[in-house]
Parts: sequence; structure tokens; C-alpha cells
Amino acid sequence: MLPPLYCSSVKREVFALGKTMKYILLVFAALLFLHIFPADANANMIAKKRAVILFNEEVDRQLLEKYTEDIKYVFDELPAAAVELTDAQKKLLEFYPGIHSIRYDKPVQQSAQRVEWGYKAVEADKRVPGTLTGKGIKIGILDSGIDTKHPDLQVAGGACMMNLLRIDGCKNSYNDDNGHGTHVAGIIAAKNNSLGVVGVAPNAQIYGVKVLNKLGDGTTSTMMAGVEWAIKNKMDIINISITSPFEDDYLHRMIQRAYDSGILVVAAAGNEGKPLTGEPSSVQYPAKFPEVIAVSSIDESKRHGPLSSIGKEVELAAPGERIYSTYPTTINTTEEVGYKTLSGTSMASPYVVGLAALYKEKYPDMTNKHLRMLLQKNALDLGAPGRDDFFGYGLARTDKNPADSAVKLSYSTDGKGKITMNTSEAAAQFTTYNVYRFDRLIASGITSSEFVDYATQGTLQYYIHPVVNGKESQNFASLKVTNPAPALKDVVLDKWYNRFIAYLHHEGIMNGYTNGEFRPERSILRSEAAILLGNALNLDGTKRNTRFKDVTAAVSSSGYVEALAEAKIISGFPDGTFRPNEPVTRAEMAILIAKAYQIAGQTTGPFKDINSKVTGYQYINGLAAKKIISGFEDGTFRPSEAINRAGFAAFLAKTTNEQLR
Repeated sequence: MLPPLYCSSVKREVFALGKTMKYILLVFAALLFLHIFPADANANMIAKKRAVILFNEEVDRQLLEKYTEDIKYVFDELPAAAVELTDAQKKLLEFYPGIHSIRYDKPVQQSAQRVEWGYKAVEADKRVPGTLTGKGIKIGILDSGIDTKHPDLQVAGGACMMNLLRIDGCKNSYNDDNGHGTHVAGIIAAKNNSLGVVGVAPNAQIYGVKVLNKLGDGTTSTMMAGVEWAIKNKMDIINISITSPFEDDYLHRMIQRAYDSGILVVAAAGNEGKPLTGEPSSVQYPAKFPEVIAVSSIDESKRHGPLSSIGKEVELAAPGERIYSTYPTTINTTEEVGYKTLSGTSMASPYVVGLAALYKEKYPDMTNKHLRMLLQKNALDLGAPGRDDFFGYGLARTDKNPADSAVKLSYSTDGKGKITMNTSEAAAQFTTYNVYRFDRLIASGITSSEFVDYATQGTLQYYIHPVVNGKESQNFASLKVTNPAPALKDVVLDKWYNRFIAYLHHEGIMNGYTNGEFRPERSILRSEAAILLGNALNLDGTKRNTRFKDVTAAVSSSGYVEALAEAKIISGFPDGTFRPNEPVTRAEMAILIAKAYQIAGQTTGPFKDINSKVTGYQYINGLAAKKIISGFEDGTFRPSEAINRAGFAAFLAKTTNEQLR
């Protein structure tokens, strides 16, 4: 049995009851574990419920076979399984050390309000070039399925996940027995023919991923299975016109996997209207997750939809009120057979998906993150200036940038990791420009006719965006670079730290371990920091005895440790030790670099956790002023945290090369 849905007016009471029940169950956990149950045990303890079990490392099938009623599905992308079990079995399994946690399935539902202008509103009729149709772009529609025999739709394939809920849940495969999924599919990709309507991307490859039943209901596990299917089948984009008031960390993890694999994830913001008093947002999950583009609804007059959810998570707006689209021919409607008018954010989300397919066709090498940024830049600002809680960045629109930019870029490489780009045309035409590497901004306010970067072996994509009146333009020029070397086996090309390690390697400062590894995400030790800093300063690294009793001539870093001590850059501890095998903290890193390069300290800085009580605070502020170090999104620097090798490499590279700041 699916868990019940609750209206928003009773949310607080439901969550409070859930917390109370959790406390009561914990009190009785020991008794459950010992099988000490009263003769008239509550029926809830023996009633089967559906749940998702997350393991720490790998799924233990033998354990599940022994202590659950039925194994419904085993996920591949996460060490998790959807099962049926009783409350008693759940409490027993929670004591097993290999299990991370257990969550009962949470309900999800379609986001439409049953109540053609949208095509022109998103300016699909003004696409550049006009030949774009979404051809070759794979779109997974996680919904109630798609009518595979609809004359106005060409369905490339799909899958049904409803066997997780009922043994006969997929008797008609991924065919739509509800109508919602078919309506969404038509907005995205109804064929450009003489029938009915035309979708934003009529030649896109659409896949029906059935995660909702005939009533428009599904659960966490069906959603997780649908997202996993999209990952395995290499979808470019997924549309989720499904909402739930429940935050589920398992579903979030799966969506994170999808996003990290390169899939652009778009979802309906929800039809909850204005937030409850005291609540900051009414945006629903999964749209509320940061990896997802949350889409609100507007009407033909570009007004906010009356029931559309509101909140800071809203990223884009799109047509969603009274949208005419395809509908299963087997379901009777009061309109033309095979078509129906519906309203809601469920209808808005697929407009953004259709546009994203046009973007992806136009820029096939562009990452999902950069496509997302471009959608934001091209949006028509509505409501309050800038991003707001009603429309996000504004109404999603087609990209008007000429596919073949008039600005030509070229490059050369030295075979050792250095890439030199000729940006003279960009400098002449734009005057000032920003540089993106893949989806990441790496340089801003550039005016030179040459730009230098560093990378390991592989193919890179660069984007040059002009800056006009202090604001970055949506127009850009792109350059694909094939870099022949070096091949550093554990320094991934698209990671943020790649360019810094590649630079230090190019300069002979960072050479990795004897087995060829660099281990960028491992904490850096004091001895390793001494070697890197000593190399950067061209100090004598000949091994020798030092002033520290725990660093003898036998220690590989001894020469650099003593040289840095002689220069008064490092010092030991009061007990006469250096402790070479202890990790370096972020504050210690700042002190080392500031002293080594004589960077003046400052009494004030940008970090809210840095004050005069923090050792080295003035060095931290001084490095921040030089744009050598940066903090976290919450405005902190976290001085006592250990810094990893990648972080130390970034700060050292920025210190020695201002172009990398």
C-alpha cells in the first residue's frame, strides 16, 4: 500500500507525529532486537511496507532474503535495494552494521492541474539556426509513460518501473494509462506534421520512463529506478513533472549521480501557490534539489501562474497555463481525440526541456552545467530585476547567438601541459571578456590578446564571453583544444584543480609519487608541503640533519625542512619536533605561503570565521586580498580544517602565477 498524501494544511502535524513515532520506536528498539513482543503485538509490526535500504558499501542479498518479505529491486548506481518488510524487520535490520539507513517509500504525484501560445512565448519559432529540431538528443520523460501509438509522437523507447509496486504494474510496459506523461511528451516533441500540435524539439528522441501508475502516483523507489535507468541509457536530459513534499536523501543521491554523469535535470516547481506563513518556499521535491532546474508556470500574459510554487529555488519560468498538447487516444476527453488542455508547472517544465534539447543540438560539446548557465543568461527577466522567487531568472527562451561565431580563436601547446590561446580577435571585438573552461569560470575581466592555461592530456572546451558595461553577455565564442600531454593518471581533466596541478607539474614543482599518482584529494602532510614550497622557492633540498629532533637526514623532506627553517618560513613545536607526518591546516597553509612570498597581512577580510583570535588571521586576510585564497559558499574559511593536496596546489599555483588567480 502506498503511503497517503497529505494536504499542506496538515503538514506540520504529520511531521510532528512522525518525529514522535520515531522516538517511540527507538525506545522499543532493544525489545524488538531480542524478539520480545507482547502476544497482541500491534498489527503495524507485521504489516508489510515498502522501503529503500541503503548499505554502506554493497547490497547484502543474503541478509535481505532472510530478514525482508520480498526484494523488489536492487539498484546499481547506489548500494541500495527496494524491499517489502515489516516494522519489526526494519528495526532488526537497523542494528546491522553494514546498513547505512532505511527509509520507507514516500509518495510522489503528477503536478498538473486539470483545467498553444507557449511555443511562441519561448520563441521556438525564432530559433537560431532555424533548422534546429533537437535531432539526436535523448530525453527521458519520467512520468506515467507515453502513448506509443499516438500519431503525433515518435517514441524511441522506454522502461516501466511500476513492478516495484505491483507484480502486474507493467502489464502494458511503459504505455500511458493516465495521460499526464503523453501530454508532457507532446510539449517537448510532438511531430512537425499536419496533426494536432508541434513540440519545441520535434525530432528529439523521447523515452517514456513509467514511474507513475494509472492514478498518477508513484514512490521514491520508482523515481530512483527511473533516474537510474536514465543514467544507464545515457540520456542527455530528463524531465520530471512530478512533485513530492518530502525530501528524500536517497532520491537526491541518485539525482546527483545523474547530474554528475552529465545529464541536465529539469523538474516542475510544484503547484502549491504561495508558501505557508513563516515558510520561505513552497517549491516541491525533486525540483528543490540544487542539481535540478526548478520551473515555475506563467500564463499567456506572462503573469505568474496562480497555483505555481514560489521560492528561491525557482530557476526559470515557462508557459504552463491552459496548454494544449497530446493525450492518449484511448482516454476519452471533451476535446479532440488524442489532445487535451492542462495547466500547471508540469506543463512548464517540458518547455524548458525542449529548449534545452535545441541548445544541446546547437552546442553538442557543451556540458550540462554550461547549458544550464546559458539558459539562465538567455531568459527574459520578469518580475523584480534579477533572479526572484516567482520567475527565477525569467522566461526561458531559445538561444539567439549565431552558431558559428565571427570571432575566431586558435591555440598552440608545448607538449608539457601549457596551452596558449590566441584571443586577439576577442580582445579587439569584445575589449573585455571572461573565460570558461568547460562549465567553470577561470578568468574574468581579461583584455589581453593571448590567454594561457594549463591542463593534463585530453580534449578541453573553452568559452569566451564578452563583458559589456560590466555585465557578461550571453553571446560567446568557443574553442575546442586537444592537449597531447602530460598524462597524470589520477588528475582528472574536468576537475577544478586540474589546471593548478598541471601548472605546478609543468614548472617542476609538483611531481607526484613514485607510482605516478598525485592523490589530489588526500590531505597534504607537513613534510609534503615543505617539499612543494621548497621546490617553488628553488631551495636546496639535499637531505641533511635538521634542527628538529624528528626530522633526520634519513627523512626525504629534511633538506627542504631545514632550508625553510633557515629562511624563517617554518618553525616547529615547543617540544623541538616538526611532526612531518601531520596534516597541514588551511590556516597553516596561509601562514606558510604568506611568509614565503612576503605577502603583507591585513587586519580585516571577507571571511566571517576569521578574526584576531585565529592564529595567522592577518595572513589569511592578506592572501584573500590578493585573490590567492578563497573560502566556502557559506562565507567561511574554516582555518582548522586539513587542506588536501589539490587545495594546497591551487593556492601555491595562484601565488606563483597571477594569471591563475
